[in-house]
Amino acid sequence: MRDYLLKPGAREDLNELLSNLGQEFEQKAKAQSQRAPDHGNMGKSNQIQLLQESFLLQMVRDEGPSLPVVRERLQQLGLAPLAAGDLRLQFAAVEVRMPSEIMAGRQERRNLIKQAFQEHCQVTSSHWKGIYPFGNDADVAVMYFLVILKPGVDHARKTQRFIEQLNHSVTSELKLECVSGIGGEVKGLKRLKHGYASCMLSWSRSSSGGKADGHCRDQELSQAFTPEVEQKLKRAVENLDTHGFRRELDNMLSSERDTPELTFLALRLILLLASTAKKFELGSSSLQRYVWNSRMAIIQTPSHEGVRSLLDELAQLVMEEVKKVRFSDGWHLIEAVRKFAGENFCCRLELSFLAEMFYLNEADLPRQFKQHVGITFSDYITKLRMAKAEELLQDNELKVGDIAGLAGYSGFGDFSASFKKYSGKSPKEYRERLLQRRAARGCP
Repeated sequence: MRDYLLKPGAREDLNELLSNLGQEFEQKAKAQSQRAPDHGNMGKSNQIQLLQESFLLQMVRDEGPSLPVVRERLQQLGLAPLAAGDLRLQFAAVEVRMPSEIMAGRQERRNLIKQAFQEHCQVTSSHWKGIYPFGNDADVAVMYFLVILKPGVDHARKTQRFIEQLNHSVTSELKLECVSGIGGEVKGLKRLKHGYASCMLSWSRSSSGGKADGHCRDQELSQAFTPEVEQKLKRAVENLDTHGFRRELDNMLSSERDTPELTFLALRLILLLASTAKKFELGSSSLQRYVWNSRMAIIQTPSHEGVRSLLDELAQLVMEEVKKVRFSDGWHLIEAVRKFAGENFCCRLELSFLAEMFYLNEADLPRQFKQHVGITFSDYITKLRMAKAEELLQDNELKVGDIAGLAGYSGFGDFSASFKKYSGKSPKEYRERLLQRRAARGCP
C-alpha cells in the first residue's frame, strides 16, 4: 500500500502520481485519435477535453441557447452522439472521500489529490464508448458522467458497471474511498436537467448514508416538472411575482408527493434558481454558490413545509438580484447580455433570442449594446472567437480545419476569411509564425 496519502510531506509521490496519470491520459488520447472515434473525437487534445467538459456542465447548469443551437455546438465539439434525436442517457456522480489527516493538512495537498482523482476519472471513462466526464468548480471533489444508453441487455447495466470499475480502480490505485450515485434514465436533450437532478439526488442520498438509486423514470420526471411548470416558475422569479411563484410552488410541492419525488422537484428548482442567479448576477457569483450549496440543506430537511420555506427564501434572494438588474439602470441589462454573450460566443446567438431572454426591445438592442461595449454585437462576438482561435492555434495537436468549429464557425471558409481580416494572416500562416518564434527561443 502506498503511504503518500498518509505522510504530510510526500509531495514528490503526489507529483509522480499526477505525472503518471497525465501520461496515461495522453497515451489514451493519442490512441483514440488513430482509430475510428467513438466520441467523434478530432484527435482529442486537452483543449478539446476542456471545451467539451465546460459545455456539458453549461448544458446541465445554466440557461443556454435554443436546442437547435445546442445540437450545432455539440457537433462542433465532436460530441455528435449527444445530438441524436433518439438520445437516451443517464448521469452518474462519484465523490472522492479523503482521510481526516488529509483534510486537516494543507490545501495545496488536497488540491493535488483532487486533481489526481479528476484525471483518473478522465482516463477511466476514455476506455468506455459513450461516457463523457465533466466536473463542477463548486464541487471539486465530485466528477459527473453523462452516459449514452442504447437498447439491449448489455446497456441496461452499463452505468453501474462503469461506476463499479471506477470505484474499484480509485480504491486500488489512489487508495481513496468514493461515494457514488446514478440517476434515472431520460430521453432527449430537453430532459437533460431531469437526469442531472436525479443523479444529484441519488448521489446526495448515498453521501448521507441512504440508498442511492435511479428511482425516477423519464415519464415520472416529465409529469412532475413539465416545461410549462418550469416556464411559469422562471417567469414568476424574473418578473418579481412572489404571489405567482408561491402559487406554482404550492401546486408543485403537493403534500401527496413522496419524499424522493419532492426532493427531486426541489433540486430541479434549485437548478432553475441557480441559473437565474447566474443570468442576472453581475460582478460576483456568491448568490449562485449559495443557491447551489443549498441542495444538501434541501435533502436533509425532513418536512414538506421546511422544503417549501427554504425554496421560497432562495427565490426571494434571486428576485432581489433580478430587481437590481432589470429594474434599475438600463445598462445593467446590457451588461448581462454582454456577460451571457461572452460565455456563449462560440454558439450561434441571435439578437432576437437575447432580446427575449433579457426582456429588451430587439430594435434597440444593437444600439444599446454598441453604446455600452464600444463595438457592435457582431464585432464583439468576432473578437472573442478570434481570441479563442489564436489560443487553439497554439495547440499543435489540433488540425487547423477543426479549429474553425471549435471557435464557433460552421465552415472553414468563413473562419479563414474572418481570421485573416482580424490578424492579417491566415490561420495556417499564424501557426507557422508561432512555430518559428518557438524555434527561435529554443522551445519545443
